[in-house]
Amino acid sequence: MHSPEHEARAESPGLARAGIAALLILLLQIALGGWTSANYAALACPDFPTCQTRWWPPVTDFREGFVLWRELGVDYEGGVLDNPARVAIHFSHRLGAIAAPAILGLLGWIMLRRPRLRPDGIAVLGALGVQLILGASIIIYGVPLAVAVAHNGVAALLLLAVLNANQRIGHYR
Repeated sequence: MHSPEHEARAESPGLARAGIAALLILLLQIALGGWTSANYAALACPDFPTCQTRWWPPVTDFREGFVLWRELGVDYEGGVLDNPARVAIHFSHRLGAIAAPAILGLLGWIMLRRPRLRPDGIAVLGALGVQLILGASIIIYGVPLAVAVAHNGVAALLLLAVLNANQRIGHYR
């Protein structure tokens, strides 16, 4: 007969992979959020849950929206992108807001099922829930500064929760 710890160790490679996947997708989503902010794209999709009144916006320019380096001497005050590029950026962040919670939610749910990891699962799921509410509120209420700052702060807390979860998973093995 196997002990509960032996069974937990046998399952931990999958849990470790879920932890790494959650961390990677969260880092990508945070980068997309930063790109959205840096390119003044927060207002490019002013409606929620749709974007430009459609589930898939009619005019986007992903190529121009994701140019990482521009020529020297460009004045970035107010941004340099046209609206289709900004819509592509904002919409990408919204797509990430579907994918990231799915992976993070799975990690949190798996951790909830393990008594020793339950507090970490609660931390991940709690921060994720607050982050989703703040993200929707930014759009619904027209990008209020306090909500946008809170969204950034909770992203940092969520990152800490996922990093802590990965650390605990490593010790759990």
